[in-house]
Formats: sequence, C-alpha cells, structure tokens
Amino acid sequence: MNSLVLFLLTVVAFGSCLKLPSSFKKCDRKTTDFNQCLSEAIYGALRILDKPLPSHGLPSLYGVEFPDVFTMGNSTYGLLQKFYQTRYIGLSKPENINAKLDFGPLTITLTIEATYSQLTVETEFEAQGTIVLLPVNVITPVVYTLVNPTYTFTFVLEEYEKGTTYFRVIDSKIDAQTQGLKFDYKGLFSNKVLNEEFNNAMDEKWRQIWILFKSFDEVLFAPLFGTIFNDFLKKVPAAELVDG
Repeated sequence: MNSLVLFLLTVVAFGSCLKLPSSFKKCDRKTTDFNQCLSEAIYGALRILDKPLPSHGLPSLYGVEFPDVFTMGNSTYGLLQKFYQTRYIGLSKPENINAKLDFGPLTITLTIEATYSQLTVETEFEAQGTIVLLPVNVITPVVYTLVNPTYTFTFVLEEYEKGTTYFRVIDSKIDAQTQGLKFDYKGLFSNKVLNEEFNNAMDEKWRQIWILFKSFDEVLFAPLFGTIFNDFLKKVPAAELVDG
C-alpha cells in the first residue's frame, strides 16, 4: 500500500511539472560559453514577456505593477508624501543583458545586469503639508524617466526535491544606476508655470534625489521581483532550465 501511495504521489508530482516554452533558450552549464548563452536566453525571455505567461506564473514585465503604498515625511513638520499604483514601464525591453550563474556548495547565485536606453516609472503622488512655506494638498500623477539605467538583479537560489529537483529563491537584491532622472509632476500646483519650474528644479537636482529613489528599489521592489521569479521556479523543474 505504501509503495502504491508513493507511486501515485510521484506521478502527480511529475504530471504537474511544466516544460519551458519552445521559444525559451536552454543552456548547458558544462560548456565554456554557458554565461553567454544564459545572457542570450534571459534577453530573449524578457522580450517574450511583453505579454504575461500565466501558465508559468509570469506576469508581463513591460508594465510591472507594485501594490504597496510607500509613505515618507509628515505633514506636521514638512511634507507627507505617499506613492501608490506604481508601475515600471519597459523592463521587458533591455538593450543588453549580462548574466552569470555561480554554483556554490550550498546555494546558487544568479546575477542579471540589464541595461536600458530608458525606463519610466508611473505613480500616483499624494502630498500634504508645505514646500518652502507654500501649502500643498494634492493628488497628482507623476512620471519619472530614467536615462540609460542599469539594473543588476541578484537572486540567491537553493535546490529542493519535490518528485524532481527544483530551484527556489531565498534572497533577492537590486542595484540600480542611471545617467539621469527626469521628473514630470502633472499637477502638483494649479499654476502651470510654477509646476513646470518645479519639475525643472527637480531635474537639476536629480543626483541627490536619485539616492532616495534608488533606496525604494533596494528595499521595496527587490522582494517583489524575488516573488515573481520564485512563482516561476515553483512550476518548472531545474532540469528544464539548465542542462548539465
């Protein structure tokens, strides 16, 4: 009886395994050009993910939505700011990908360096308080444009068995760099000239502001990308992802 139960569980486990779509490239870790092949495979996969692939737990990476609300400051002593309905536009369209997979004794580290000509971030911005003694109480759309950004995603993986071998994400990190950051607060002030001048002033100070912007990516967005990748890894066995 126990043997029959084990057999049935094994059949179910293997029956639930998914293969990679034929459009996804597969690489052999024993070859000398493995990381180059991996870079090409990830580049191609990102391009395919202009549209979601729900069968494999993958959303569209063209417009990635972040559900969390981020709050900073306070209205008593300055400006309370809230950001919500945030979307990253263009992650599925990198100019170049450099990826490597390092196999350690206990864990595996996947590093993906993705460069873009530009990325845009759309969000709803709510502000209450004062800016240089000027009262502010507004909700407005905002578009941030990153010029020639490079995003480096690091995923630490471990193997586990569920009828066959799978990977899972146990840690995820993001490092972001950009050559410029442009701001477009659509309606922070009712005075159009003042609104335009505010955006111009923000553009000039982009390097200082980028330090804060970058911290959002590292603290808030890295776990979300880890979850997206992990949902995919739950469905596809390791042998389907990498040969060797």
